[in-house]
Amino acid sequence: MDKAGRLGMAVHQAASFSPPLMGLTASRAVFWPGCALMSLDPAILERTLAVLRREAKDMGLSACCCGQPTRYLEPERYEKRREKLRRLLERRGVERVYTACPNCGVQLRELGGVQVISLWPVLEQRLRPEDLAPAPARSCVVHDPCPTRREKADQEAVRALLALAGAAVAEPAHCRERTICCGNYHMAHTLAPEKSAAMRRRRTAEFPAGLPVVSCCEGCLGAFRGEGLPTIHLLEMLFGPSDRRGWGNRLAFTRNLRKAVSP
Repeated sequence: MDKAGRLGMAVHQAASFSPPLMGLTASRAVFWPGCALMSLDPAILERTLAVLRREAKDMGLSACCCGQPTRYLEPERYEKRREKLRRLLERRGVERVYTACPNCGVQLRELGGVQVISLWPVLEQRLRPEDLAPAPARSCVVHDPCPTRREKADQEAVRALLALAGAAVAEPAHCRERTICCGNYHMAHTLAPEKSAAMRRRRTAEFPAGLPVVSCCEGCLGAFRGEGLPTIHLLEMLFGPSDRRGWGNRLAFTRNLRKAVSP
């Protein structure tokens, strides 16, 4: 077990479930980026929100954490934090949650009380060519996260969006329903670092050398960056690159939450 990693994640979860970071607008529908994606440039998420408002004009925004790290690293705190999140969703009148992170989608479906909708098929339907950031066509290899193995609609939407962005996409030997884990699923990188590293090596061995890895899961991409691989989140392919990642972006996103969702 990675004790330092476990301590760091405990701090992360305590902060994530503190009132200042549990931002959630009072809206029937909300866009839920998830913790990892909030580390990207907030402008990328604001552009995503603008497209989602074609789906629901009153689309709100969440800066909340789904609690998955607590589930596996601090199970004794999990139910209390789940209940805190459930009560917040009820108080804000949220009925539909549009998730960018596949792990958040799993957690929120298990939580219940709201309809959970994956962002990617909605973006495929609502995105217009003029929404895209100008960028040269590029080649990449696509990685399907574990939770999307049975989500054919997500798999197809990701590839359709990459085609819209003009990307030439390579597929690893194991993809879609046969995808291989990045090594981070269920917090394996903290609970079983050696096993996690072996899984990650097996996954990355299938990626063509020199091609950036594109995925709809920022957690997976973080694992690959740890191996020195170039990565691009799917939203970056659509709306432009994030020059830096980190807590600074998450804090800025949370501070601007109310401003970002104002009409």
